Amino acid sequence: MIPSITDSHIEDLEAKTGLIFDQERRQAIKEFVDIQACPGSGKTTLIAAKLILLAKSWKQSTSGICVLSHTNVAKNEIISRLERDESGRKLLSYPHFIGTIQEFVNRFLALPYCRSKGISVKRIDDDFCCKHIEANLAWGTRKALETKQNVNISDLQFRYVNHEFEKTVPWFNKAPPSASYTNLCSIKDKMFKEGLFFFREMFELAKAYFDINPSVIEAIRSRFPLVLVDEMQDTSLAQDEIINNIFSYGGGALQRLGDADQAIFSGDEKETSNSYNDLQLKVINTSHRFNPSVAALASRLSTNKVPLTSTQLINNAQPHTIYIVDELNRPRVFSAFAQLCANNLPLSEKHPIKAVGGIGKTKPEGLTVKHYFPNFEKSNSSKNFKPAKLIEYFRETQKITTCNADSYKIVLEGIRRLLDIAGYEYISISQLKGMLKEFSNHNEINQKIIGIQRSDLNGSHGWENNIKDLLTVLGLLDSYDVLTDFISYAAPRPVADDEFVSANIYAEEVNGRDIYIEVDTIHSVKGETHAATLMLETKFYEYDVHQMLDYIIGTKKTKPTGVRKPKFMKQLYVAMTRPKHLIGIAIDESRFPEAKRALAIANGWNVVDLTVAN
Repeated sequence: MIPSITDSHIEDLEAKTGLIFDQERRQAIKEFVDIQACPGSGKTTLIAAKLILLAKSWKQSTSGICVLSHTNVAKNEIISRLERDESGRKLLSYPHFIGTIQEFVNRFLALPYCRSKGISVKRIDDDFCCKHIEANLAWGTRKALETKQNVNISDLQFRYVNHEFEKTVPWFNKAPPSASYTNLCSIKDKMFKEGLFFFREMFELAKAYFDINPSVIEAIRSRFPLVLVDEMQDTSLAQDEIINNIFSYGGGALQRLGDADQAIFSGDEKETSNSYNDLQLKVINTSHRFNPSVAALASRLSTNKVPLTSTQLINNAQPHTIYIVDELNRPRVFSAFAQLCANNLPLSEKHPIKAVGGIGKTKPEGLTVKHYFPNFEKSNSSKNFKPAKLIEYFRETQKITTCNADSYKIVLEGIRRLLDIAGYEYISISQLKGMLKEFSNHNEINQKIIGIQRSDLNGSHGWENNIKDLLTVLGLLDSYDVLTDFISYAAPRPVADDEFVSANIYAEEVNGRDIYIEVDTIHSVKGETHAATLMLETKFYEYDVHQMLDYIIGTKKTKPTGVRKPKFMKQLYVAMTRPKHLIGIAIDESRFPEAKRALAIANGWNVVDLTVAN
């Protein structure tokens, strides 16, 4: 029996927490209907409130609530909210499950299938698999791949089709098989036997499990009669298919939340809309993030024509600015935007200022973030933290001063990589955490971890002693030779005078105020809140800002069509809904004619020409 939530329950929670839920949010909490929640609408707060209220009345001891998210960031945000509430903490253990869709599929479907078939699972890691394939290519195959257009080695995967596993080798004709085709097939077959898998392949193993054990669907439904899915707009077709296959039925409760206007992806397969993004959804369109002037401009890029509104009562219109640049003056946009921010952002504002673009990779023939900021390196992003040495995980924890849980998760990620290299079966961070708790020397392990975190990590002798002690308490000392490269000492990287530049940050002092602009891709800043955001025009076959210019300046309202324009609209919508106060846009002078400049000014934009000499 799924407990009901009433207005009185919500009012009790409001009195306890100080939160206020308007009518549309109350309906989302009380009902199990799919929701489109606009940027800054407080979706995570709403989900956590709903879960806490459900937990208060949850009676079943063997059936629980399943909460799925697309990313670890979203999952951790939900868990963090629940950890603060006595009732919410009940959902962090059996029979409940909170995790990513990937973790759910691995735990309940893919890994059980592998165990039932005696299939070894040593590692599930896209980067590792790609490096493994590269390292095992025959010379002729490597040369042949160099002649192919748009080759992505990660496409060498298997799929489960018509009750059989099939290899996908997209670059070579299967019949008659060439030497390169045979080499790639051999690599893939060996990876399967050795237990090396791409994340996506776990969904194919899940399909196979449905075939041999169809009763698993009923078992999961019995275990989880209530399911909430966060970030639903980002689910791939494979993920969407699994969710619908298990949870779309008459006897349970399924609620999906997200924002179809922000459905931007990095993989080709994910580009096709899933079942959620094609629906007419109940909408929450009031945002706590940005001021009314940002809401008005960003609404123009809503694919579903959601009229964004702000909870801020004062319409403190800011000088949102379109900067005209050319090939020689693109870098000047950072200084211009820094001055705009220094003159208009509140001194008390703590959120970052960011400059973002659709394409971050080096493409000399195109237009990327690097054409504006030559030192940009996507790998320097904190979200891509995956160092080559274990010591860097501990150094990273020494930078954290506010949350022990965050530093512990970083160490666990390092330990998980230890286990991977040592040849142990793949486990998730949550599984590793649970496993360590069951060790008889659990306290000794924790004390050793804390001791290393507090130690001086700038000397090789101390590190060598520490790592041997850690391997001993973890029972991994016998694997020392295999682990040598990962556990060896690495000197700390010296902090250079241009550290801000190397860390993807532009720095400038304006009238005594230090302004820092972090540079990143649009995909990397989804879910973030910025003080101000500068959007850099980039090119993916076509120029994104140019293709959306008529929408940006408010002269076109019809839904875009074609292959790329709808994608551009969603990407730029994500960028324009990050800032609280200010929006900036950079566009080349050749793609912004005089007539449109006048229309932009008439429709709420400032226009600054940086191609004109000072």
